[in-house]
Amino acid sequence: MPDSISPVLSILGPVVFVGVSIIGVRMAFYWWSFLFRWRRYRRGDSVSTRALHAVDVPFVKIQITTRGSAGSTGVIARGIRNVVALALEDPSFYGRFLSVEVVTESAEQSKYLRETFHGSPITVDILVVPRDYETPNGTMMKARGLHYVVEQRRALWNWKPGRTFIVHYDEESVMTPSELRKLIDCLATTEKKILEGPIYYPLEYMRASALCRAMEANRPIGCYECRHVMESGAPLHLHGSNLVIEESLENDIGWDIGRLDGQPFIAEDYVFGMKAFTAYGKDVFGWHGCVMLEQPPFSVHSAFKQRYRWIFGVLQGLTATCRNPLFALLPWRTRTSLVWGTRYRIGTFALGAVVGALSAVIFPMFLILAMKSLLLDDEAPLPAAGSAWLALVGIMWMGSVFIGAWHNVADAGLDRWTRAAEIARALVSAPVAGLIESSAALWAVLEWAGGKREVSWVPTPKTKKADLQSIRSGE
Repeated sequence: MPDSISPVLSILGPVVFVGVSIIGVRMAFYWWSFLFRWRRYRRGDSVSTRALHAVDVPFVKIQITTRGSAGSTGVIARGIRNVVALALEDPSFYGRFLSVEVVTESAEQSKYLRETFHGSPITVDILVVPRDYETPNGTMMKARGLHYVVEQRRALWNWKPGRTFIVHYDEESVMTPSELRKLIDCLATTEKKILEGPIYYPLEYMRASALCRAMEANRPIGCYECRHVMESGAPLHLHGSNLVIEESLENDIGWDIGRLDGQPFIAEDYVFGMKAFTAYGKDVFGWHGCVMLEQPPFSVHSAFKQRYRWIFGVLQGLTATCRNPLFALLPWRTRTSLVWGTRYRIGTFALGAVVGALSAVIFPMFLILAMKSLLLDDEAPLPAAGSAWLALVGIMWMGSVFIGAWHNVADAGLDRWTRAAEIARALVSAPVAGLIESSAALWAVLEWAGGKREVSWVPTPKTKKADLQSIRSGE
């Protein structure tokens, strides 16, 4: 064995082991929820339209908030068509309580959607945010459009005489009629005011790059912990789609979240969740367990920027939360749990880039020593317990990719062999895909620590053509 191997391993090996252990503990939380609470993760029992006739259904408004960027109109229409497909099962019944509201900055998009869904069995309302509209606190980006709707509802626009829920969609979001029926049934009986459900990523699946598909395989198992977070009422994470909020609570809190040190927020969902927690406490949060379908980014460029925005936005929101006077009134243990729980999640995401890069350096050396210990009866590079722990973390990691890929391809319209090939491709691509997305998180953390605060709202492109245009324009 070359003398240069041992010194490198002796220095980098413990660093990698500690880093893997920190990440492994977080993954263990995912797996705990997956193994022992999976029955509460997704509503399995089907709900028929006939069954909904027997319950006291609330009013349900599907809200799609968009900037109206290139390529978004078609994917928005796709989501609305699935809602209309449900309504066509019983137009008079669903027409009484189900509606769609699109909030856009594009008058052209508004015109197209009005014409396309004119005469639908449910109301499809379009609101165009005026160019000169300003919130009292100077809120910008997506939250500006969200608050514009709140102000309209406070003025009784589209008011409904009873309990009403807002179901928030992203531009590309789709809920199939079967999942929408389950959601309506859940909302008819729940006492919770803010609920979420799982998201899978099968739409336009084969049009995204293989690395992007592998990145999305990491996400579904994270929703198993989202279930725990929502049911425990500690909003360490809140995703803006498949988010259901009782209208009265949303109107009370609003989305006028202002700015942080002059810069707009780009994670308005996290900021809203923390405001709701400080104002209403943990009991308003819940989990509805109905699946929403979305699509992966088409290119690594777009996926990297998406992950960067997630982390940078949460860092903004966490800073704002700590400055909130209401947050300071919470018990010390609650504040510590929320702040350090969020930092731990961010830290493990970013740490993956460091661990991945160092692992690529030392793995060949470790493999040589492991083979020598087996073939030549040399000393093992790690004690048995340490090797077992690393093996367990590796199994959890690859297992999470398998589970996520399985969820994603199940609704991607692929045949059996193509699904199997896609799952295998995600497993093989996982090391590279994980290094790319964790590098985005690390970059966001480093820039934040370095004092960067400037942000911009450039939604992830919704079509292949729009994605290529985004790359060429440098967005």
